[in-house]
Amino acid sequence: MFEFGRLLLALACVSVAAGSIMPRGVSTAGAAYFIIDDPAQKVVAVNVGSDGSLGPFARVFDAGGVGQRVTHVTPPGAPPVLFSPGPDPLFGQGSVRVHQEAGILVTINPGSSTVALFKINPQDPTKLTLVGKPAKSGGEFPSSVTINSKGTVACVLNGGVINGVSCFDIHPSTGLALKPNTQRFLNISQTTPPVGPLGTVSSITFSADDSKLLCVVKGVDANTNGYLATWAVNHDGSLSKNFVKSFPSNAGSVPFTIFNIPKTDAYIAVDPSIGFITYNFKNSSSLSASSITTPIPNQILNCWVAYSPKSGNFYIIDPALSLVNEVHYDAKLNPTLVKQYPQLPSSDTLDSNVAVINNHAYLYVLQPNATSISVLSVDRPGAATHIQTFNLTSALKSAGLASWNRLNFQGMANFVRR
Repeated sequence: MFEFGRLLLALACVSVAAGSIMPRGVSTAGAAYFIIDDPAQKVVAVNVGSDGSLGPFARVFDAGGVGQRVTHVTPPGAPPVLFSPGPDPLFGQGSVRVHQEAGILVTINPGSSTVALFKINPQDPTKLTLVGKPAKSGGEFPSSVTINSKGTVACVLNGGVINGVSCFDIHPSTGLALKPNTQRFLNISQTTPPVGPLGTVSSITFSADDSKLLCVVKGVDANTNGYLATWAVNHDGSLSKNFVKSFPSNAGSVPFTIFNIPKTDAYIAVDPSIGFITYNFKNSSSLSASSITTPIPNQILNCWVAYSPKSGNFYIIDPALSLVNEVHYDAKLNPTLVKQYPQLPSSDTLDSNVAVINNHAYLYVLQPNATSISVLSVDRPGAATHIQTFNLTSALKSAGLASWNRLNFQGMANFVRR
């Protein structure tokens, strides 16, 4: 059994703006992206150099809608001082997604209940162009998005009163169009904005072969399990009418993220109640997955995850401890905690992503409480090394932002120039 108070404490843990001209002599090998909802939704694109380092500049783009935070709540009888809202305004992972081959970025406007599509400039990935108008999300308070392997369909997870999933055809010249027969409902009891983190939706992803659409939902109390919800994706792109719930064995589970384990039909779901869950479909046609829970010793709030194709390992983020945990799966899907890497104390490490630049893998970790992004080299197992902690303050001001609320930073995605 874990303490829900500790969970809530840390989770509560299209024009280019003026002044965003690239400095002379600065090379751009790629970009790192996140969003700020303060209150208009903004996409921030930070320059990435050929050595994986960030900066020195950023550009800021209007996402065509309004941002909004979730509502953090205090359990009955708990002292309110322990549950003041902090970083993590959406209670999930995947608010910004990039498709490398298609050269696109998809993100959400929670307060407007819309989804926005951007085209990425392949020569300078810090330049984004909003394509068409943001599309209605098919529900309320969109919080997580995913893109299929071909870069032709995007699906969104809604978490407000009208909660569930909807999918959109991606038209590079005109924008997003709602795909017929893909609006499906979870029917959880929620408000808009959602109240949580308990009882909220978390993250969404396609299966590796695009045959399934998966999302995770958190449990509402210590006696209620969260679950993995799975729809079949039909040949015409429509979704099965009903979804199948797969429950982990530990009571009170709150799966926060969902990420495919490469070359398998299994998935890692980071769960701050224990560490992480391994869901395994085994039969690719099945919508029901078995599961195994794995504790991380002395963990408090592991929530986010990224994967390095170079080290072959996962990197799980604990914001309460400002810690990165490296996890390895063997050929039989047996997981092992490899090593732990402390980051800036009290920085609230949140969203993360791995990008491969010049054949080297770099992990980008958003740290809202420090208004920073840290970069780690993750080329080899058990040997992650700190490359840089880039303070965003000067870059954001130079990009034209007079002020911002660092507690509203969310998301992490990358595009690499080819």
